[in-house]
Amino acid sequence: MKLRALVLGAAALLAVACGGGATPEAAITAPSQAATQSSTSAAPGPQITPSAVPTALEALISFPEGEGPHDSAIEWWYFNGLLIDDRDREYSYHYVTFQSEATGTAVPHLLQASLGDHTAGEHLTGEQVLLDTLDRDATGVDVAVNGWKMRGDGESYSLGFTLGEYTLDLEAVSIRPPVLHQRIGLVDLGPAGDTFYYTRPRLDVTGSITIGGESRPVTGVAWMDHQWGDVIGQRVGWDWVSVQLNDGSDLMAVLVWDPSNRAPFARYGTLVSPEGSVLTLEEDDVSITSAETWTSPVTGIEYPSGWTLTVDSLDLSLELEPVLVDSEFAGSRFTPAAYWEGEVRVAGTSQGRNVTGRGFVELVGYDPSQLEPTPVP
Repeated sequence: MKLRALVLGAAALLAVACGGGATPEAAITAPSQAATQSSTSAAPGPQITPSAVPTALEALISFPEGEGPHDSAIEWWYFNGLLIDDRDREYSYHYVTFQSEATGTAVPHLLQASLGDHTAGEHLTGEQVLLDTLDRDATGVDVAVNGWKMRGDGESYSLGFTLGEYTLDLEAVSIRPPVLHQRIGLVDLGPAGDTFYYTRPRLDVTGSITIGGESRPVTGVAWMDHQWGDVIGQRVGWDWVSVQLNDGSDLMAVLVWDPSNRAPFARYGTLVSPEGSVLTLEEDDVSITSAETWTSPVTGIEYPSGWTLTVDSLDLSLELEPVLVDSEFAGSRFTPAAYWEGEVRVAGTSQGRNVTGRGFVELVGYDPSQLEPTPVP
């Protein structure tokens, strides 16, 4: 992730975090057989020379213990994904659960979801509130409320929610090991504080989508983030990007900035090669820019739209185009009340080779007034 939910009064939203050097490092464990098989048939990805595997003393997150809830002011588990049904219709979604135990927050638990029907051009959003906190002795996430569910231990997850006439019921299996951002799993957000942060960058997904009472099988790929820390109170904005390339590479990049003047606080990224090697990207090496904007007809907020993501040291340049331009999550009862979160189509070049893929973009802080803490009732 990311910084996600720094400013929430109840549980703001997804996340991002901060800078780092360009020293390559090895993945914590080797990719699964499924990941290796899917990679060998694709074009080679960015060439990374792995160094020594981080030791237990260097890594600040251990597994499976790290999968469960922690004693922190804010914590969230986040998924995004692309689904294809048996009629070749595409759907995208994001699904996140926040746990907040900071003084002055309105609720201890919040779930938010969005669903895009690419064929119909529809984008739906919703949220649920749960007043119980998670069991800190658990070795994973386990939350259910009003027919919504998010359960899993890191290796596999069960996800489900209903928005309008659409119901998703999914099983997601991780095919790559967890990736610790900034090498040890701790990201420094400057005035906002520190957060622990790891990602499971590829999960195979199967399940069903029910539309108006008709159930259809779906398959797809997902991305998962888990982040926690004591970072309530500092207002920040961010542009966060996750990318899954068809050559087997996975990339996360984020720009964190001051909502009052758009001055950057931090910029960082992580790239995973098809073979599973991990590279922490230099702060000055990651660039996220946009030449277009889109103004929400609901909130009036102007968001960037259509992005260029470059990593100069890897000779990587990607164009990211939103599948559904209107992918705003608006009308939340909590902070921020509105943000942009949507699927993007990815195309570009990596070391002179053409690459394509899919991804997600998250934009928070483009209306600074939205970042005021939610008052306690």
